[in-house]
Amino acid sequence: MCIRDRKLRAEARAKADFEEKVIDAVVATAKVEFPPVLVEAEVQRMMNEQARQFAQQGANLEEYLKSINKTEEQLHEELHPLAARRVTQSLVLGKVAEVEKIAVDDKEIDNEIAAMLQNAADKKGELQKALNSPPSRDSIRQILLTRKTVERLVEIATSKKERKGKPKKEVDKK
Repeated sequence: MCIRDRKLRAEARAKADFEEKVIDAVVATAKVEFPPVLVEAEVQRMMNEQARQFAQQGANLEEYLKSINKTEEQLHEELHPLAARRVTQSLVLGKVAEVEKIAVDDKEIDNEIAAMLQNAADKKGELQKALNSPPSRDSIRQILLTRKTVERLVEIATSKKERKGKPKKEVDKK
């Protein structure tokens, strides 16, 4: 691995860490109430995702659970705090997007699909059809909305951080 690759990875990791800290700070200041069914749905989604990943690797969730001496119920309980955190983050980011009037238009979704298709070697037509299905487009819209919202929060946090270090007169000039 060359130095440039390591530097790029380190920068990406630092950016991701900062974004996570910004999200955590915003979530920590928010008061969010939601029905427990949202957490249960997220736990179920996470378990289904894990099962799907195991299936892709030629294994299954039951075998994995047996190998670590856990039951499905124990895994469910372990995932509960993470699911609650994800639901809270999702609701807070959704509210930030609403307040900041952040939206994703069809052109942005088309551009994202085009970028995904660039990396597809074979079966491009099938993949394009799948990515353009309404559920996939909705999922891509949500991913892009989250990305744009996090970028906006980072922008806000960075501008506040920069203003903290400057004398008051410089801040007022902006």
